[in-house]
Amino acid sequence: MKYQHLYGSLIFLSILLTGCVKSAEERQVTDVNKETVLRIEGFVRPAEESKIMAPIDGEILYVLKRNGDNVHKGETIATYDKRPILIEIEKIQEKIRSKQRSMRVNTKGGGGAEHEAVLDNAKLQLQKIAQLYYAGAASKIEFDNAEDRYLTLLVNEDERRLVEAGRNKVYEEDRGVLQDYYAELSQLRYQLTRTNIIAMGDGFLTKFNLEEGQRLGTNDELGEIINIENVVVYGALAPGLYQFVKVGQKVKLSFLTTPSVERSGVVERIVPVVDPEIGRMIIQIPLKNPDYFLQPSTKTLIEITLSRKDQEKVRKIFYGSDERSKFVDSKSRIDGDYSKYQKY
Repeated sequence: MKYQHLYGSLIFLSILLTGCVKSAEERQVTDVNKETVLRIEGFVRPAEESKIMAPIDGEILYVLKRNGDNVHKGETIATYDKRPILIEIEKIQEKIRSKQRSMRVNTKGGGGAEHEAVLDNAKLQLQKIAQLYYAGAASKIEFDNAEDRYLTLLVNEDERRLVEAGRNKVYEEDRGVLQDYYAELSQLRYQLTRTNIIAMGDGFLTKFNLEEGQRLGTNDELGEIINIENVVVYGALAPGLYQFVKVGQKVKLSFLTTPSVERSGVVERIVPVVDPEIGRMIIQIPLKNPDYFLQPSTKTLIEITLSRKDQEKVRKIFYGSDERSKFVDSKSRIDGDYSKYQKY
């Protein structure tokens, strides 16, 4: 078995070396009317696409547009049932009012400065009576009365401060709860502003099958909006040919339609990074499509006629010398798989 694999590998290697297996680049080079032309496979995609996502959790009340309808940016497609949100808003507002009432009660009392002033006055009075008492100018009863009054006020002040500290603690806790209520209220009001599902672009609704009464979760995908009044042809370019294709270059486009259609276009963009899945670069050619004849995924043959200078260079590389071996890429796929770009 090992020798069979080795024998097979040697045959494949000999085919590569003798040029029987064409590289991706060679398969895209051809001669048409004695001119060297690059022939690239491609397909059509809408110029603009946008997904429709559910903005919030909730139940759909009305569906205003249906699959295939033409919509405009900012237009309402469907609406949520607002009643559950409005009920929750009223509940939170009542909790806020109740908490504010309890906080006003807890802030009553106060008078700390007045109590401290009375206590200081009693202390000074005790000091004066004590001086008179030790000087023999005041009686023991006067001294005891002044001392009892001061100690009573001192105990009362300690109790007042403990009560006030407890009240302040409850107040701070209530304030934290109140802030949570306000945050919840703000979130509910934000949800209320998002109860309309809005079109994010102009175009036609596709894959849109929303029904009234349907329950949605935030960011559920509901469909797409595509604009095919303008389309883009995507072509898969073999990387060795990148040097011969430039932005602004005119191309001929042949579409696999019935009846067949041919149009001309201009290369608008080249993505020079080779996609690892298809082994190709991507070129983009925008086209107007007012009659909607070109539909998403319509297959296309892109023909690029090279300049005289580039034609000579291509002939030399692919037909006139051993330099062609530089472009043999045994890892690239024979047909090129770019299906991941074809979303429709």
